[in-house]
Amino acid sequence: MKKLLPEKRKQKPQIVVTNLIDVILLLVFFFMITSSFARNQEKLPVDVPKASNATTMETDNMTVQIAKNGRIFVSGKPLEMTDLTAKIKTWVSTSPDRPVMVEADKDANYGRIINVLDSIRSSGAANIGLATTPVTK
Repeated sequence: MKKLLPEKRKQKPQIVVTNLIDVILLLVFFFMITSSFARNQEKLPVDVPKASNATTMETDNMTVQIAKNGRIFVSGKPLEMTDLTAKIKTWVSTSPDRPVMVEADKDANYGRIINVLDSIRSSGAANIGLATTPVTK
């Protein structure tokens, strides 16, 4: 006699890997994107002055920050002038055209800013920029 329903074979349990690979790939993308945003978290909040002709600088640069009290910071760490000179020399050792950005607080001492700029220039840097905020109209 013929059976109406086919005989069921016992199958071994299997793990579907395709969905797992999709989830892992999404997590990798998420962490790659969020890590690119976290790159500039090393900076201190400095109130830079506004300028009507400000342009953006897209290349990778070293940022030297001058706080209101005249302290110098690179990557969020305080530095003395001699340490800054050594750090700039190592930064421009491969190419003197590597950009150095100076972010000075608008209330910082002008003489201190000039001393830092002079120290950066004497360290061999040729491409020095001053950070400003664009004026909103």
